Amino acid sequence: MGESRGLGIEKLSAAQVETLQHVYAHRSSKEIARIMGVSPHTVDERLRRAIRILGVNSRIEAARLVAGEVQPSTYQPLIYQSSELVEGRIAADEQAAPAGRVELGALSIGYPFPTRARPTNTHGLRERILWPILIAFGTIMAFAALYAVLLGLGAMLT
Repeated sequence: MGESRGLGIEKLSAAQVETLQHVYAHRSSKEIARIMGVSPHTVDERLRRAIRILGVNSRIEAARLVAGEVQPSTYQPLIYQSSELVEGRIAADEQAAPAGRVELGALSIGYPFPTRARPTNTHGLRERILWPILIAFGTIMAFAALYAVLLGLGAMLT
């Protein structure tokens, strides 16, 4: 049975193979259509024909079969949802000011160090200027408090 499926791969067009590779990367028909510059209906039709040629039951089986023949030494990508969904969630999280954000009145800026929600430096100009100023101001305030405590202790001892 595996050999008969292997023979069907040669019968697939280059467009069908490319479409199945995108399916293997967990992309939806709409995403594949956008990438390939065709309509989602065309993508679905290519997938239906490829499924029929390969003699499998689903687009996932067909994609696995093609990926095993075309790229046998690679691993299946660990993408389980659309990159647009992830980007949309991060944008929504930033608007809601989660734990990875600092609220300063009308300003909302990210922490100056990596967090789970923001592992890389994506700070804009405002944040790159504002954080050093805030750190310097905090340092000055800490030393002023320490100096006041030392002056108070000195006054008590004399």
